[in-house]
Amino acid sequence: MVYTRVESNTAVQKLAIGLHDSARDRPWVVVSSPFGTSVPEIGIDQLANQIGDVAKVFLIETGELTRQLGDLLPPQFQVYGSAGRSYPIGPNAFADLSRSRLRFTHGDPQHATDQLVTDALAHAHQAGLFALAPASVITVTGTVKGFLLGGSRALVELDDGGMATVWQELTYPPVPLDWTLEPGQRVQGALDAPTHRLNVEVKPPSNAVIATRFPHGSITLALVQKVSAQRAALALHPHLSITITRADISPNPLDKVDALLSEGDVVAARVIHLPSGALHLCLSDVDDDEPVLESLSAVSNGPPWLRENRPLLPVEEEDEHVDEPVLATDSVQSPVASARSRAASELAQTSQSELAALAAMANLDESVRKPHPEPHQQPRPRPSPGPGRSHAVRHPTAPAIPFRVAQTPAVAPHSALQSTQLSLAEAKARITRLEAQLVEAGATDSDLAKLREQARSAQLQLRDALVELGTLRHTVAELRDEQRAQKRMLRESRRTVTAPAPASEYETRRALWEDASGWVRHEILLAWVDRVPESDREEWPLPHSYVLSDRFADSLSGLDDGQLAKAFKASVDVLTGRVKTLTGRHLHALRQGAGAADPHLLRWDGARCMRVSIEQNTPAARRMHFWQKPDGGIELIRIVTHDDMEA
Repeated sequence: MVYTRVESNTAVQKLAIGLHDSARDRPWVVVSSPFGTSVPEIGIDQLANQIGDVAKVFLIETGELTRQLGDLLPPQFQVYGSAGRSYPIGPNAFADLSRSRLRFTHGDPQHATDQLVTDALAHAHQAGLFALAPASVITVTGTVKGFLLGGSRALVELDDGGMATVWQELTYPPVPLDWTLEPGQRVQGALDAPTHRLNVEVKPPSNAVIATRFPHGSITLALVQKVSAQRAALALHPHLSITITRADISPNPLDKVDALLSEGDVVAARVIHLPSGALHLCLSDVDDDEPVLESLSAVSNGPPWLRENRPLLPVEEEDEHVDEPVLATDSVQSPVASARSRAASELAQTSQSELAALAAMANLDESVRKPHPEPHQQPRPRPSPGPGRSHAVRHPTAPAIPFRVAQTPAVAPHSALQSTQLSLAEAKARITRLEAQLVEAGATDSDLAKLREQARSAQLQLRDALVELGTLRHTVAELRDEQRAQKRMLRESRRTVTAPAPASEYETRRALWEDASGWVRHEILLAWVDRVPESDREEWPLPHSYVLSDRFADSLSGLDDGQLAKAFKASVDVLTGRVKTLTGRHLHALRQGAGAADPHLLRWDGARCMRVSIEQNTPAARRMHFWQKPDGGIELIRIVTHDDMEA
């Protein structure tokens, strides 16, 4: 793959026009070289090889060309100072700066290169470019061997003996790969042979498939994808989102959805099958002890993609700031000021090199000064230059003076001193030359000292700001975790308190009824209003006539508020017939004995004694017994403990 060099004013204009073009069919990645050189620090060849099939890559030199490009782009979308940026496609390419971040090297060009690859692939995936399979794509199978690059890549051993990688950016982003894949898993997907990228995404399941997997009224996990004051988008699958409202989370009209949910939360939700065949989710009536069905697998043969108490946390991005204050020369307009800044920049680099040379000479061993070293002595290895650092600064009016203190390979000890002295002499010559250039540009020694002091001050301010930023990020992360926990507690309190009403209200309402059965019927009505959404009340009406046995009200005495709430919820499920669709209720007929072949317990009028669960996984878990009459009528008998098998 190749990239395009932007080397003229006309090329800059064409680049800007292309970036603004809403009909652009692929993301464009623009990489800038460091100031004063056309050689980029970012791996431009690696970019072209890894993303050249789905993105177009450009290289521009920091200076006049990047200033021109910045003037033709919206504010903060420019590229300069050895950084790079990927621009998404579409009419809103410049709408959100967080979608198109400027990736600085920060001393680690490979990391910046990887970030640009990630950004460009994510933009290509969002544009649907990977749905159009090129001729080089073939279907393969293999086994997941492990994860690379912090979990953003999965290594797959193909059945034909080759290797491939699964990229997180192409597999339900931003879901982490270890949510959808696990070592040892068998996978099948589309392999792009030139890049060895393996796409294992599958089509999202249909509503019919999900309805079969999650029966009406069952509980499963959902991911909170988006949140606003009145709505939230919950996902049962990375590509299947369901919108719910405040009423589905809390009956309190004063509550706000974003006060109860946070983006990235994994919550337990009840799956509701609407009469239209669509699916809906409800959080307000989920009991803590109800069984939770495993979530779907996003990839064939993969693990459930959601797990309780494992939120999808946002990725922390570093701030876009300039590494070195000298890069501010990119915005200087005056020719004299520009010349001064360039010379000061080179002089600052040379001063650093001079110090390195002096340090190297001062640290030389006494044995280095000997003309004939001992046979057992070995030359000291010299430090290698930082990645992408340029050791030769070229000026249009002066020949280049190579400076090789850090580049000199390991040599014999007797030549190390000579090499260092030569490098120091070259550095001094460069300083003299640059100072002469400053004088020609109209600068004085005081101007040079002022520039140096400004650079040092800016560096100190930047360092202090970074320290403060790190502290603030740590504080924000702690506050975010605390807020998430508080929202979960508030959500659970709404779920357990609002449905049965506060404890004092139970006692207050009970005192208003002389007849206990009247109070029970009133509480069942309130539970029906809270438990059944208004849209479902026509489908699950509360019958006008049902029977309460003489023992039912007495069996409620001694129950705490939570148990009362669950008992009335179970009563609603039984009376509306909804209990037949709720697997967690474990509806079954009571038998005359403990044997599986014993006959069902029947009453003189043919009514069958039925039993449902009120609580689960708790000591002396409560159950409800009721008579199912031949004509469909219901008589609630009493609330019992798990071991009580009497009608």
